Amino acid sequence: MEEKEIKEEKKKKKPNFILEVIIFLVMMFVLRTYVLGTVYVKGSSMEPNFHHGDLVFVNKLATNIGSPEYGDVVICNVHLSDERENLIKRVIGTPGDEIDLRPKDVDGARLYDVYLNGEFLEEEYIMEPIGNDGDIDYPYIVPEGCYFVMGDNRNASTDSRRTSVGAVEKADLDGEVVFVLYPFDRFGFIS
Repeated sequence: MEEKEIKEEKKKKKPNFILEVIIFLVMMFVLRTYVLGTVYVKGSSMEPNFHHGDLVFVNKLATNIGSPEYGDVVICNVHLSDERENLIKRVIGTPGDEIDLRPKDVDGARLYDVYLNGEFLEEEYIMEPIGNDGDIDYPYIVPEGCYFVMGDNRNASTDSRRTSVGAVEKADLDGEVVFVLYPFDRFGFIS
Protein backbone atom coordinates (compact mmCIF):
# COMPACT_ATOMS: atom_id res chain seq x y z
CA MET A 1 0.00 0.00 0.00
CA GLU A 2 1.10 3.46 -0.65
CA GLU A 3 1.51 5.97 2.13
CA LYS A 4 -1.35 8.04 0.74
CA GLU A 5 -3.75 5.08 0.90
CA ILE A 6 -2.77 4.34 4.51
CA LYS A 7 -3.46 7.95 5.55
CA GLU A 8 -6.86 7.91 3.82
CA GLU A 9 -7.75 4.63 5.55
CA LYS A 10 -6.80 6.10 8.95
CA LYS A 11 -8.96 9.17 8.27
CA LYS A 12 -11.93 6.90 7.52
CA LYS A 13 -11.45 5.01 10.82
CA LYS A 14 -11.27 8.12 13.01
CA PRO A 15 -14.82 9.36 12.39
CA ASN A 16 -16.11 5.83 12.97
CA PHE A 17 -14.27 5.61 16.30
CA ILE A 18 -15.55 9.03 17.41
CA LEU A 19 -19.08 8.12 16.35
CA GLU A 20 -18.84 4.83 18.29
CA VAL A 21 -17.69 6.66 21.43
CA ILE A 22 -20.56 9.15 21.12
CA ILE A 23 -23.10 6.36 20.63
CA PHE A 24 -21.66 4.49 23.61
CA LEU A 25 -21.86 7.58 25.85
CA VAL A 26 -25.46 8.30 24.79
CA MET A 27 -26.43 4.67 25.46
CA MET A 28 -24.79 4.78 28.90
CA PHE A 29 -26.60 8.03 29.72
CA VAL A 30 -29.97 6.54 28.69
CA LEU A 31 -29.31 3.32 30.63
CA ARG A 32 -28.18 5.17 33.75
CA THR A 33 -31.03 7.70 33.63
CA TYR A 34 -33.99 5.50 32.67
CA VAL A 35 -33.10 1.82 33.18
CA LEU A 36 -30.50 1.09 35.87
CA GLY A 37 -28.95 2.87 38.80
CA THR A 38 -27.25 2.60 42.17
CA VAL A 39 -28.12 4.26 45.47
CA TYR A 40 -26.36 4.44 48.82
CA VAL A 41 -28.64 3.72 51.79
CA LYS A 42 -28.69 6.57 54.29
CA GLY A 43 -29.87 6.10 57.86
CA SER A 44 -31.36 3.18 59.76
CA SER A 45 -34.99 3.24 58.56
CA MET A 46 -34.69 -0.05 56.65
CA GLU A 47 -32.83 -2.10 59.27
CA PRO A 48 -32.48 -5.03 59.73
CA ASN A 49 -32.58 -5.61 55.95
CA PHE A 50 -30.58 -2.62 54.68
CA HIS A 51 -28.00 -0.61 56.63
CA HIS A 52 -26.48 2.85 56.42
CA GLY A 53 -23.78 2.77 53.73
CA ASP A 54 -25.14 -0.19 51.77
CA LEU A 55 -24.86 0.24 48.00
CA VAL A 56 -27.92 -1.13 46.21
CA PHE A 57 -28.70 -1.73 42.55
CA VAL A 58 -31.97 -0.20 41.30
CA ASN A 59 -34.14 -1.34 38.38
CA LYS A 60 -35.73 1.92 37.20
CA LEU A 61 -37.91 0.21 34.58
CA ALA A 62 -39.79 -1.59 37.36
CA THR A 63 -41.42 1.70 38.37
CA ASN A 64 -41.16 3.65 35.09
CA ILE A 65 -43.00 1.02 33.05
CA GLY A 66 -44.31 -1.45 35.62
CA SER A 67 -46.16 -0.93 38.88
CA PRO A 68 -44.74 -1.76 42.31
CA GLU A 69 -46.35 -4.57 44.27
CA TYR A 70 -46.77 -5.28 47.98
CA GLY A 71 -43.44 -5.85 49.67
CA ASP A 72 -41.30 -4.35 46.90
CA VAL A 73 -38.44 -2.17 48.15
CA VAL A 74 -38.40 1.09 46.21
CA ILE A 75 -36.49 4.36 46.01
CA CYS A 76 -38.80 7.32 46.64
CA ASN A 77 -37.81 10.84 45.63
CA VAL A 78 -39.72 13.00 48.13
CA HIS A 79 -39.67 16.62 49.19
CA LEU A 80 -38.41 16.91 52.78
CA SER A 81 -37.55 20.25 54.35
CA ASP A 82 -36.23 22.48 51.57
CA GLU A 83 -34.96 19.84 49.17
CA ARG A 84 -35.80 16.56 47.48
CA GLU A 85 -34.35 13.43 48.99
CA ASN A 86 -34.13 9.75 48.01
CA LEU A 87 -35.63 7.41 50.60
CA ILE A 88 -35.54 3.62 50.49
CA LYS A 89 -38.87 2.15 51.66
CA ARG A 90 -41.11 -0.89 51.33
CA VAL A 91 -44.45 -0.75 49.48
CA ILE A 92 -47.28 -1.48 51.94
CA GLY A 93 -50.27 -0.20 49.96
CA THR A 94 -51.11 0.32 46.30
CA PRO A 95 -53.72 2.68 44.76
CA GLY A 96 -57.16 2.22 46.35
CA ASP A 97 -55.95 0.14 49.31
CA GLU A 98 -57.11 0.86 52.84
CA ILE A 99 -54.28 1.10 55.39
CA ASP A 100 -55.10 1.00 59.09
CA LEU A 101 -52.77 1.08 62.07
CA ARG A 102 -54.68 -0.35 65.01
CA PRO A 103 -53.45 0.19 68.55
CA LYS A 104 -52.90 -2.58 71.05
CA ASP A 105 -51.52 -2.51 74.58
CA VAL A 106 -48.62 -4.85 75.30
CA ASP A 107 -47.15 -4.81 78.81
CA GLY A 108 -48.30 -1.22 79.33
CA ALA A 109 -46.90 0.00 76.01
CA ARG A 110 -49.04 1.18 73.11
CA LEU A 111 -48.05 -0.63 69.92
CA TYR A 112 -49.67 -0.77 66.47
CA ASP A 113 -50.51 -3.50 63.98
CA VAL A 114 -50.84 -2.81 60.25
CA TYR A 115 -54.06 -3.84 58.53
CA LEU A 116 -54.32 -3.88 54.76
CA ASN A 117 -57.85 -3.84 53.37
CA GLY A 118 -59.18 -5.03 56.74
CA GLU A 119 -56.75 -7.93 57.12
CA PHE A 120 -53.81 -8.11 59.51
CA LEU A 121 -50.56 -7.69 57.55
CA GLU A 122 -47.98 -10.32 58.55
CA GLU A 123 -44.57 -8.67 58.26
CA GLU A 124 -41.53 -10.85 59.01
CA TYR A 125 -39.17 -8.19 57.68
CA ILE A 126 -39.80 -5.47 60.30
CA MET A 127 -37.22 -4.79 62.99
CA GLU A 128 -39.58 -4.53 65.96
CA PRO A 129 -43.23 -3.79 66.81
CA ILE A 130 -44.50 -0.38 65.72
CA GLY A 131 -44.49 2.21 68.51
CA ASN A 132 -46.00 5.18 66.64
CA ASP A 133 -48.68 5.65 64.04
CA GLY A 134 -47.56 8.98 62.57
CA ASP A 135 -49.78 12.02 62.09
CA ILE A 136 -52.27 10.91 59.41
CA ASP A 137 -55.84 9.78 60.00
CA TYR A 138 -56.74 6.09 59.82
CA PRO A 139 -58.12 4.22 58.08
CA TYR A 140 -56.24 5.76 55.16
CA ILE A 141 -57.22 5.16 51.53
CA VAL A 142 -54.21 5.25 49.19
CA PRO A 143 -55.00 7.79 46.44
CA GLU A 144 -55.05 6.76 42.78
CA GLY A 145 -51.57 6.83 41.25
CA CYS A 146 -49.89 6.69 44.70
CA TYR A 147 -48.22 4.16 46.97
CA PHE A 148 -48.12 3.87 50.77
CA VAL A 149 -44.54 3.13 51.83
CA MET A 150 -42.95 2.37 55.19
CA GLY A 151 -39.46 1.60 56.46
CA ASP A 152 -38.71 -1.82 57.93
CA ASN A 153 -37.45 -0.10 61.10
CA ARG A 154 -40.82 1.53 61.71
CA ASN A 155 -39.73 3.34 64.87
CA ALA A 156 -36.93 5.17 63.04
CA SER A 157 -38.61 5.80 59.69
CA THR A 158 -39.97 8.92 58.06
CA ASP A 159 -42.54 7.45 55.69
CA SER A 160 -46.15 7.59 54.47
CA ARG A 161 -47.42 7.71 58.08
CA ARG A 162 -46.24 11.33 58.14
CA THR A 163 -48.00 14.15 56.32
CA SER A 164 -44.55 15.47 55.35
CA VAL A 165 -44.16 12.40 53.09
CA GLY A 166 -47.67 10.99 52.61
CA ALA A 167 -48.53 8.56 49.87
CA VAL A 168 -45.82 8.71 47.19
CA GLU A 169 -46.87 9.36 43.60
CA LYS A 170 -45.73 6.79 41.05
CA ALA A 171 -43.79 9.53 39.22
CA ASP A 172 -41.70 9.98 42.39
CA LEU A 173 -40.66 6.34 42.54
CA ASP A 174 -37.14 6.11 41.08
CA GLY A 175 -36.95 2.33 40.87
CA GLU A 176 -37.11 -1.00 42.66
CA VAL A 177 -34.17 -2.20 44.72
CA VAL A 178 -33.20 -5.65 43.42
CA PHE A 179 -29.61 -6.29 44.46
CA VAL A 180 -27.13 -5.40 47.22
CA LEU A 181 -23.76 -4.53 45.67
CA TYR A 182 -21.94 -3.61 48.88
CA PRO A 183 -20.98 -4.71 51.50
CA PHE A 184 -19.67 -7.84 49.83
CA ASP A 185 -20.74 -10.18 52.63
CA ARG A 186 -24.38 -9.37 51.74
CA PHE A 187 -23.78 -9.19 47.96
CA GLY A 188 -26.76 -10.63 46.08
CA PHE A 189 -30.42 -10.38 45.18
CA ILE A 190 -32.82 -9.22 47.87
CA SER A 191 -35.64 -11.48 48.94
